Amino acid sequence: MTQLSAAISLRDCKVEISTNGTTWTDISGAASSVEVGGGDRQTGEVYTFDGDTALITFGKREPLEVTVKTVYSEGTSEPFEIARGAYEGGTAFYVRWSPRGGATGQARYTTSEGRVTAFGYPVGEVGGDPLLIEFTVRVADVTRSLIS
Repeated sequence: MTQLSAAISLRDCKVEISTNGTTWTDISGAASSVEVGGGDRQTGEVYTFDGDTALITFGKREPLEVTVKTVYSEGTSEPFEIARGAYEGGTAFYVRWSPRGGATGQARYTTSEGRVTAFGYPVGEVGGDPLLIEFTVRVADVTRSLIS
């Protein structure tokens, strides 16, 4: 295979959050990172007396955790307040992101319904850096689609 010539960075990523999966709030102007962890497929193994290698089986995928880092601000429609409300209320929460910016024909990744399971209140040290918070949403899966 020849070397790839069209690498993509998250420089123009569009990040959105929702509390109902229908109405989305664009937080691209505040979000600074999106990370996905978990989702490993369960496996099992057993050894028998006959043979030198294991018998391996494969099971279900484990839940995913999507962590979003965002600049702290205090408006009622800001990412901090939307995520805080869902965290404190234990209510539905969704995240979706488009690595190339969200134009027609580009890929978008959307979580299934989840809950905010970790939430960072504003803390830090004195200094000039913008204050960041992060929240983690635990979901069953992430779906890839093309924006139409």
